[in-house]
Amino acid sequence: MAFLNSAIVKYPVEEVFSVFIRTAKKDFPKFDEKNPVGTSVVKKVRGAKKSAKSADLKVEITEYKKNELYKITSTSADTVYYSTYKFEKSDENSTMITLIEENETKGMIRWASHLLQSLSFSGKVKKRFLYFMDILEREIESMREKLEKNSKSKAEEEKKINDRADAKKVKATSLLAEKEAKKIILEANKTEVIEAKESGEE
Repeated sequence: MAFLNSAIVKYPVEEVFSVFIRTAKKDFPKFDEKNPVGTSVVKKVRGAKKSAKSADLKVEITEYKKNELYKITSTSADTVYYSTYKFEKSDENSTMITLIEENETKGMIRWASHLLQSLSFSGKVKKRFLYFMDILEREIESMREKLEKNSKSKAEEEKKINDRADAKKVKATSLLAEKEAKKIILEANKTEVIEAKESGEE
């Protein structure tokens, strides 16, 4: 059974996907953005019951297309989960995000599981999607603030560098003018001395 949820966010698709992947990388230490398909990790998970023992859950990236698609497949002993994230450009500054979640249960309990899914799983999927969207938008805003702060800091640093350079130029110009003034005074003094000598000789 597949469960689909979608929403539009007021950010460009490239920005949304970039932040999404930056977050997704945390789950995959060997994530390769050029070709992430096949990258996987094994996690320890517990069953729904408190007495249940932990089991292995293999999480693998099975489809990837930059700015468009990201799919992971999670496999446990008796169930396979598929989570497909689709990113569509709504307009220049908006993105439609769609999350499709599916699971397949192995063995005799498949049909009973199918019924339980229709009663409770869809509600959990919706809550997870809303939580995912909230976290994603917060991450985007946080990244924007960091970029703005870095840009402001860079601009301020460049201004300081330019101000120091201008101050050095002013100082150099002042020293040159002072040197020229001294030279003129020295030449004037020499001229006066020569004229005085010439007057004395006469």
